[in-house]
Amino acid sequence: MEPSAYAEFRDEEGKHWWFIGRKNIFSHLVRRVLRDRRGEHLTALDLGCGMGGMLDELSAHTEVYGTDIEQSALTHCRDRGYARIFKAHGQHLPLPDASLDLICAFDTLEHIPEERETIAECFRLLKPGGCLLLSVPAYQMLYSHQDRVVHHQRRYTVGGLARKLTAGGFRVTRASYINFLLFPAILPALLLIKLKEAVFPPGDDMSSSNVSISRPSSWLNRLLAGIFSFERHLLTGCSVPAGHSLIAIGRKPDPESRP
Repeated sequence: MEPSAYAEFRDEEGKHWWFIGRKNIFSHLVRRVLRDRRGEHLTALDLGCGMGGMLDELSAHTEVYGTDIEQSALTHCRDRGYARIFKAHGQHLPLPDASLDLICAFDTLEHIPEERETIAECFRLLKPGGCLLLSVPAYQMLYSHQDRVVHHQRRYTVGGLARKLTAGGFRVTRASYINFLLFPAILPALLLIKLKEAVFPPGDDMSSSNVSISRPSSWLNRLLAGIFSFERHLLTGCSVPAGHSLIAIGRKPDPESRP
C-alpha cells in the first residue's frame, strides 16, 4: 500500500466501523478454527500483518509471527511489543516446512502479484491438518481508484477463490461473503464512485484511502460497527451469496486423520 494508507489505517484502527467489524468477525473465526485445540502449543503467522490489528487476538491463542513488506508497519508492531516480526514477501517466507498450525492472511492476497506461489508457500508452511484463514475484497467489477491506492492486484468471488485454494492442495471448509448486511447500501455508493471516476479521473497525487474520508458521526459509526460485527453470529452456521468482502478457510489434508 501507499505509506499514507498505512498511516491512515494506524490512526483509524479501533475507531472506524469497518476495522471494528472485521476484527470482531476475524477474531470469532480464529477462535472457532482453534476451538478443538485448546491447551496445545500452537504456532501461527499473520501474513501481511500491517499495523498489527490482529496480533493481539492471535497471540492469545498461539505463538504468533507477523510479516509485512512495509518497514514502518513492522516497526509499529515491534513498538507494540511483538518481537517475532519480520519483513518478507508472501511467496518467499523464511520459515521451515510444516512449522505452522494456522496462517491468517486478512486482506493480503489481493496485494500480491504472485498469487499462486503465495498459496503454495502457505501450503508448504502448514502442518498437516493446519488451516489457512483469509479474507479478500469481492467483485472485480468494483475495482476502483481506492484499490489502486492500496495496491490491490485483483478482487475475488467466492467460487474463484475456492477453486484457487483447491488447486493449491487445500480442502476448502468454509467460503462466504461478508459485509453483506450493509452491502445494499455500500453497492450503490461504490457504483456512484466508479461513475464519478469515469467522468473525472482521479489524479496521480490522490493517494489517500477512503477510510478516513468515509468516517461517519459517532452514533452512526457505532451502529455500523454493530451491524457489521453481528455477521459473526450468522457466519457460524451458514454462508451468504453476496457481500463487499469474502472469507475462506482452507485446511491442509492430514493423511493420518480419519475421513
